Amino acid sequence: MSLNAIVLAAGEGTRMKSRHPKVAHKLLGRPLVWWPVHAAREAGADRIIVVVGSHADEVRVVFDGDDDVEFVEQTERLGTGHAVRVVRDAIGGFQGPTVVLYGDTPLISAETISALVDETKAHHNACTVLTMLPPDPAGYGRIKRDASGAVTAIVEHKDCTPEERETLTECNSGIYCFCGGRLTANIDKIGNNNAQGEYYLTDMVGIYSEMGEPVSAICASDFTELLGVNSRKQLAVATMVMQNRINERLMDEGVTMLNPSMVWVGPEVTVGRDTELLPMTMLWGKTTIGDDCVIGPNTRLTNCTVPDGRSVEETVGYDAVIDEDVIVGASDEDWDEDLED
Repeated sequence: MSLNAIVLAAGEGTRMKSRHPKVAHKLLGRPLVWWPVHAAREAGADRIIVVVGSHADEVRVVFDGDDDVEFVEQTERLGTGHAVRVVRDAIGGFQGPTVVLYGDTPLISAETISALVDETKAHHNACTVLTMLPPDPAGYGRIKRDASGAVTAIVEHKDCTPEERETLTECNSGIYCFCGGRLTANIDKIGNNNAQGEYYLTDMVGIYSEMGEPVSAICASDFTELLGVNSRKQLAVATMVMQNRINERLMDEGVTMLNPSMVWVGPEVTVGRDTELLPMTMLWGKTTIGDDCVIGPNTRLTNCTVPDGRSVEETVGYDAVIDEDVIVGASDEDWDEDLED
């Protein structure tokens, strides 16, 4: 069964204080919106629809050459439920599991998306909600369950009673997996009778509950996967989370880092075993580093290839291939020769 992914990326992101759309701002060398699309692709999505609105052309260019990405424009931004309805109207409906993701939530992993889809399939759910347990639940919608543990509603923080704010600590991430056929048939039931006059996808949980349709939730093991980016400060936090995630994986695979907090590696970079990445090293794009290399300090490589056993330091390189017999930067031997002279 095919997997659809809808990535909502139509907002302006006014808190970024930028002339560019929020989702075009970069995290480790890739725009924010690239990350959830990449995660959906890794989870097996064979149809990915990105909902664009503000600065649509700047978002579209992120995926130039990606044949598996489609675009639907939301000319009026009337809420998340409205965005999904626009997708339905534009593509004629969809069948199979349908995951709804966000262009400003870049830390979601393919493994978590797959778990969400598996839960939906296993129980034939109309909707499965991805939830989280953040240290501070203030501001998040809260999950309500019945005596059997089934999800019955999502209550926005401002609508919670004092008791609910105290006792309901499981929070809505805003990420869902729907049965595509049932979503297509029922998305028009969402109303906009709220203070904002918008159509919220959150309301589908209550609608399905009243219909007797099965709704459940799974809780993310790491709440940081669900951190959104609405400001420059939050972008910095998300960058540190992903930096740490990638660096830990590389070290587990046999890469040495003198100070991991001072090494930045993009998501499509490969680094061989027994290579050492020294402080102030940045590796972007589709850079490939071989085995037994020393990269850095103070080095930035973008779309470069470094063969086994090379040393590259104090260097900025773009779209370059380092030959086998080339030394880039000043090696220890060079310094020794200079001192002897």
